[in-house]
Amino acid sequence: MPRPMIPKNQNMTLSYWDVAHLFSRAGFGATEAEVLAHRNKTWAQLVDMTLDTSRAPALNRAPDLSPGRDWYAKWVDMVHYWLDRARRPVTQAPVQEKMTLFWHGLLCSGLEKVGDHRMMFEQNQLFRTRGLGNTRDVVWRTSVGPAMLRYLDNDENVAGELNENFSRELMELFTLGVGHFNETDVREAARAWTGHGLGDDGRYRFSAALHDSGSKVFLGQRGNWRGQDIINLLLNHRRDEHARFMCRRLWSFFAYPVDLNDQVVSDIMIVYKSKLEIKPTLRAIFMHPKFRSAEARAGLVRSPIEYMVAVMKHTKLSCADTHPEWYLETMGQKPFDPPNVSGWRQNEYWVSESALWAKANMASDVRWRASHRDDLDDVGDVTSWHPVKTFKHTPQAAVDMALRNYGIRLQSQHSRDVLLDYVRSERSSQSSWGQRFGLLMLPLLTPEMQLA
Repeated sequence: MPRPMIPKNQNMTLSYWDVAHLFSRAGFGATEAEVLAHRNKTWAQLVDMTLDTSRAPALNRAPDLSPGRDWYAKWVDMVHYWLDRARRPVTQAPVQEKMTLFWHGLLCSGLEKVGDHRMMFEQNQLFRTRGLGNTRDVVWRTSVGPAMLRYLDNDENVAGELNENFSRELMELFTLGVGHFNETDVREAARAWTGHGLGDDGRYRFSAALHDSGSKVFLGQRGNWRGQDIINLLLNHRRDEHARFMCRRLWSFFAYPVDLNDQVVSDIMIVYKSKLEIKPTLRAIFMHPKFRSAEARAGLVRSPIEYMVAVMKHTKLSCADTHPEWYLETMGQKPFDPPNVSGWRQNEYWVSESALWAKANMASDVRWRASHRDDLDDVGDVTSWHPVKTFKHTPQAAVDMALRNYGIRLQSQHSRDVLLDYVRSERSSQSSWGQRFGLLMLPLLTPEMQLA
C-alpha cells in the first residue's frame, strides 16, 4: 500500500510558529508559554501528543437539564460545559472538543427543531466520546440518536408514508455528496429507514410493525435492508466516493479549504479508506508537508466558537466570566443550533460587520474584567501621564507587557505597528485612562487572534 507523504524536516528543531500552528488546528490555540514548553519535541512527537486522549478530563459533570428549568438557562449550561472543556491545556487533548465541533457541523441537528436539550446534549457527548474513532460507528449512532431522528423527521418515517428527508441528507450531506446516488436510492433508503423512530420516552426504538419489510434495491444491491444496512452499503459500495468526500471535509476543517480533486485529498485517502478511522487520518493530515505550508498557516479564519475559546485561554477566564452566550449568535455561530442541515461554511462566512462589532463588544467586556482583577500589575506605570511629560515605559515596552499578559505573540509586524501607533496616539492626547484599557482590549482583536 502506498504511504502518505511525510515532511522531510520533521525531526529538525521546530519553530515557534510550527508549534503554535498545530496547537491552533488540533485544538483552540495556545499561550506563548505552552508553545515554548513543547518546542523541544520532534514534529511526530508533537502530533502524537495532540492526539493522545489518555489525559483528557473525565466526563464528571453535566449541565443541569432538569425538566423544570428555563429553556435558555439549559442552553447556556450546555454551551458553558462545552467551551469550558475546550479551553483546557494543550496536553489534555483539546482535539477531542475540536472533533466534536467538526461532527456538529457535519452531522447537523439543531435545538430549535429538535426541541429537547437532553437529545442535543447526548448527541454532543456522542461526538465527544466517539468522534476520534470509526466513521461507520459515529454515523450509525448519530442516525439512531433521538436528536437526528427528530431533526430530519425519521421518527415520522413509517411503511406506507415515507419521509425521505433523512435518507437524502445521509447521502448528500453526511457521507457522499451530490452525484453519487439517484432518486431511486433515496426512496429505497427511506423504505429501509422506516420503523427506526422514537418511543414515548423519547428514546430510539425500532418498530417492526412500522418497518417496510419488502425487498429493496439500493445502490444496485437487492435485499431486505434496514437502516444500518444502508450505512454499510454506502460505506462499502461507495468507499472511494465516501473517502474522498470525508477527507476533503477533514482537510478543509483542519488545514485549508480544498476541492474534491486536490492531490492532498488523495494523499489522505490512503490512510482513511482502509478502515475509516478518524485518529490515524488526523495524524496523516498533521504529518502531511502541506499542513505546515504558508497556505495552511493563513488558510482559516477562526469560527466564533474557536475564537471565543481562544480568548478564554489567553485571558484565563471561564465561561462564567466571559458569557459566550451573549456574543456567539451575533458573531454568526450559535452552538447546538446550526443554520440548517448543511451546517456552517468557512472563512468569508465569518466576516461581517455584525460579527466584528460582537467581537469588539466581547473584547471590551473581557478587558474590563481583566482590569478589575489587576492584570498587568504595572499597568498604571505603563500608561500614567507624568508632570514632566515622560512615561516610565516606552511604547514598545508597554505593548510588550500587554501582549505578554495574555501570552500572545504577534507574527506580523503590521499588527505590532498598529498597537504602537495606538499607544503613541493616546499618549499624545494625554489620555492615560483610554490607553490603559485599550491595551487590554486590542491584542484580542489582532489578526493573529482571529486566524486559526
